[in-house]
Amino acid sequence: MSPTDQDNTRADDGDPYSDLRRMTDPRALRALAHPIRIALLEAVGVSGSLTATEAARIVGGTVPNVAYHLRTLAKYDYVVEADGGTGRERPWKLGAVGMRVDTNSPDPAVSHASRALSAVMTDRWMSRIRHFESHREQYPEEVRAASGSSHFVLFGTPAEVEQAQAEIGKVLMRFMDRVADPTARPEGAVPFEMITFTHPFETAVPADPETDPEG
Repeated sequence: MSPTDQDNTRADDGDPYSDLRRMTDPRALRALAHPIRIALLEAVGVSGSLTATEAARIVGGTVPNVAYHLRTLAKYDYVVEADGGTGRERPWKLGAVGMRVDTNSPDPAVSHASRALSAVMTDRWMSRIRHFESHREQYPEEVRAASGSSHFVLFGTPAEVEQAQAEIGKVLMRFMDRVADPTARPEGAVPFEMITFTHPFETAVPADPETDPEG
């Protein structure tokens, strides 16, 4: 369940994500880099807990297949058993809320697995953004008013931009307890997704020879 901090920042006393699970096991990272497993992790986080049968209704697929993916997630503590039920009717809940991965790890196995996971998650994020833009009229007016996008070009030192990211993170982390505890969600709460990307700005992006047939 997001937020997922693409951990390229230095951890210090001002790090808003210091309590998040730090992912350093390449096997665990590779296990999550699967669209169905990410969808299951998100569904469990939004619902609080789900059985394989309930999860299959949300993410699609057969109950045995979903149960297999839930067991794989459980192997790496992404989900844990909740109270009640047995077999495929046992509920699962999040093992931890949020995580951080290091795409710049000096360990090539960790950085490669982190980037693979990041690519799968970014594709999912972009798909949801496109879906909302294409179906905006189907959402209530107050939801549409709270949704949107913004774009800034910041002329700052890397340290200044890191500080800005930390300040944004502190605001967002105020809502984290509502992921772990559905009873903490106020009446009328809607699951919004807020994504921030920070990268060097270039007006002319060089062609990627791997994707550009002219490259």
